[in-house]
Amino acid sequence: MTVLSEATIAALCEAAAAAEPAPDRAAALRARVLGRAAAPGFVTVPASDEGWVEVLPKVRAKLLHTDGIAQSYLVRLEPGARAPAHDHPAGEECVVLEGEVRYVGGSTLRAGDYEVAQKGAHHTELVSDTGALVFLRYALPLENYISL
Repeated sequence: MTVLSEATIAALCEAAAAAEPAPDRAAALRARVLGRAAAPGFVTVPASDEGWVEVLPKVRAKLLHTDGIAQSYLVRLEPGARAPAHDHPAGEECVVLEGEVRYVGGSTLRAGDYEVAQKGAHHTELVSDTGALVFLRYALPLENYISL
C-alpha cells in the first residue's frame, strides 16, 4: 500500500476544483443530512418549495406527516382558489395560518381560527378571495378525499 505524503495530499486538494451540485440536488442532500442529524423521535419538514403537489387549480398541498392512521398537510390556496362542496367520510381538523377561507353561503375562517369537521359533515364550496395557508389533519389519507 502506498502512503501519500501530507504535501502531496495538500497539493491534490488545492488542485481539485470544487464541485457545485445542481440546486435541487443540493437541497435534497441538505434535507437528507439534516434529517439524519435530527434528534430521534422528531420529524422536521423544511419550509421549502419542495414537496408541494397541485390538488386543484390554485390549490397546492404538502404532506407533513403520517402515522399510518391520519395525515397532516399544509394547504396553500392562491387568491381566487375554490374547492368543491364535499362530504367528510372521516374527521378533519383545520387551522387557518394565513389569509381567509369562506364557505359559500356560510362562515369565514380567518388566521388563527380552528375548525373540526366531524365524520359525515358536509362542506359547501370553499373559496379564498385573499389566498390562505391552512394546516389540515385528516383521519384518513388525503387520497381518500381527492386524487393526488
